[in-house]
Amino acid sequence: MTLPAVHTPFRLRGEPLQHLMLFAVVIPNFVAMGFAQSFFGGIVSYKSVYTLFEQVNTTTTTGSLKAHNSLIQGTVNACLNLGAVIGCLSCMFVGNRLGRRKTVVIGAAIEIVGTILFASAFAYAQLIIGRLLLGIGLGIMSATLPTWQAETSRTHKRGHHVIIDGIAIGSGIALASWINLGFSFISGDMQWKWRIPAMTTGVLGLMVLCFTLLFPESPRWLALKGDNDKARVMLAAVLGEEPESDHINRVLANIIHTNDEAADSAPITAIFTMGKEKMLYRILLACSVQWYSQMAGSGLITYYSSQLFTTIGLSSELSKILAACVLTFKAICATIPFATIEMAGRRRLFMLSGAGMALCMFCLTICASQVSRTVDAGYAGVVFVFLFVAFYPIGYLGVNFLFCQEIITTRYRAPAAGVSTSVHWFTSYVVSLTTPLGFTALGWKYYLIWGASAATIVPAVFFFYPETTDLSIEEIDQVFVDAPNVLSTPRLAEQRRKEAKTRRRRVSAVEQFDESQKQDVQELE
Repeated sequence: MTLPAVHTPFRLRGEPLQHLMLFAVVIPNFVAMGFAQSFFGGIVSYKSVYTLFEQVNTTTTTGSLKAHNSLIQGTVNACLNLGAVIGCLSCMFVGNRLGRRKTVVIGAAIEIVGTILFASAFAYAQLIIGRLLLGIGLGIMSATLPTWQAETSRTHKRGHHVIIDGIAIGSGIALASWINLGFSFISGDMQWKWRIPAMTTGVLGLMVLCFTLLFPESPRWLALKGDNDKARVMLAAVLGEEPESDHINRVLANIIHTNDEAADSAPITAIFTMGKEKMLYRILLACSVQWYSQMAGSGLITYYSSQLFTTIGLSSELSKILAACVLTFKAICATIPFATIEMAGRRRLFMLSGAGMALCMFCLTICASQVSRTVDAGYAGVVFVFLFVAFYPIGYLGVNFLFCQEIITTRYRAPAAGVSTSVHWFTSYVVSLTTPLGFTALGWKYYLIWGASAATIVPAVFFFYPETTDLSIEEIDQVFVDAPNVLSTPRLAEQRRKEAKTRRRRVSAVEQFDESQKQDVQELE
């Protein structure tokens, strides 16, 4: 049998190929995502911005005009998230038709156009359209790239590869906060102070656009389309093995079997039905993970950290500096799940993160309520903000994207990723739009909403989330199919994990034994 040729950058295969893909495509995209989310909120106080776009001027306005402009400012800021929702939902229809690589290329191209319009905006309408297009491009890529990563990674490396997404997002947010802080100290109202940094997302998008097509297409998508020969060679390339090896034969057979099992429920509407695959249960799990990633209080700190510090009694200048510090600390803490994901598992990280965020948010509420009596309460509040930022990335800055890809079968992974990631962006849109109103109307009581939301994470994960660590994507799919009901799924997943670990230890022992036999024969010869 003659197999089609596969070309990879520098003829790399296996882990080196996947590492290059991370640095050339994945990291630039998610750094751009974090940067775009945080950048605009930091430049609206620049004189060159609020004099050019008077609709978002909350710096020199007062009274009802300031309240009106605050709403407009939040709307412009949230246009990025609204565009991302549109981009994510579009993946429901184009993700499986175009494949992972072409979809990412389209997203990168739209991101570049949006950046150009935003960075060169002189009219309010152009500003809105630029932010909207930038969001559409980022939404398409944020829904597709984790899918591509999960489908091209080894089982024991899948967590590490997708966790990089969260580290990159945190790095992008921190980069934007320090750039905004640094440029704010430059005197004058020159427009280049914000136009040049605004080009960052376009430069990163251009990098993604140039490198994406150099890497192999997802072998699972190719198998889904019936191109099993090409899927075989792509699978061999990304796993670093020979196309005809026993391991490749076994993995490809499992992929084809899983696709065949799902063939009778192929319509896209099947993701909203239960059936034997329990797709509705799975999509609700994926959406809930993305819901918690924003609605436990993290979006509040990402978009309005300086305003948060102001509400607990700190000065404006100190608040800006602390905001940059806390977002940098967030990026550093995003490395915690990278070191613990395969050892601790997904469920434990989710529950630890949720419990910590709830506790910190309730403590922050108490501190904020006492700032009028003592300044020490404000400084105590700063401590709980930093602790919150330490707990958040443990479960919801990378692990959320990973879990969403693992629990969905290949046939529906692209459309389901579009739905779940759109929830991430839509909740981000809600937070960025409503937080200024929440601070004004509720003050310190506003934090109670986020603490209550975070408090529901632990029971939700304990009763409904199956553990996916140590299981291949196809084995996870079988857990959902075989579980008699929703509540028994976590228990069955744990049983299958133990069986899979035992089986792999036996296979490893046999392979080592066979290798030692070969060495003995060679010595005899």
